[in-house]
Amino acid sequence: MKDGKNIVKANNNQNALAFFGKITASMTHEIKNVLAIIQESSGLMEDILTMSDNTDLKNKERFIATLDRIQAQIQRGINITSNLNRFAHSPDNVQERIDINDLIQQLSILVSRFAHLKKVELITELDNSPFIIQANSVQLQMLIFNAIEIVLKHIENGTLKLISIHANEQLKLHICYDLMTDDQFNCISACEEWSLIQKRLLEIGIQLLIGSDQT
Repeated sequence: MKDGKNIVKANNNQNALAFFGKITASMTHEIKNVLAIIQESSGLMEDILTMSDNTDLKNKERFIATLDRIQAQIQRGINITSNLNRFAHSPDNVQERIDINDLIQQLSILVSRFAHLKKVELITELDNSPFIIQANSVQLQMLIFNAIEIVLKHIENGTLKLISIHANEQLKLHICYDLMTDDQFNCISACEEWSLIQKRLLEIGIQLLIGSDQT
């Protein structure tokens, strides 16, 4: 009877995740539509300014420069919502074929704000060839996010780099912090949650490493 209750609870949790993902995906589509209209309108304004005579409008160059900044932020918004949309579809399948490199790239964009709050630049260096595994996308992203979060708790400033390397049918995920001290390394390595994440990732073929470089 207890097993039956656990199965119902797991199904309810999965249904809740699917509902959350479906609503989030729908909203990201709407946000992208709004951004597309703003992008089109600002592009039209820039075309009009470019074609107009310099004597027709004061501060023309400043207007054009401002529109360029607007266009850049629109593109940033589109990139963010596109990755959020992909993330929202994660609960659709409990188990699926996943390219780890794509997942890491997507996740790095979604969690970059957490790094910015610590004045840390989060970048990726991913292996050129895909590394496909069968896994639960939500759980996998949670594990990698938790690993990044643990590191961010111990650092401030500098650059945090996510590096993936394929070796012997296994993927090595290096989380490298350029200002890593021995104390920071020891605190992270001794963290019980860090060890658990390493173990969970290793079970699906991903070796998680921490350091100041990938060696």
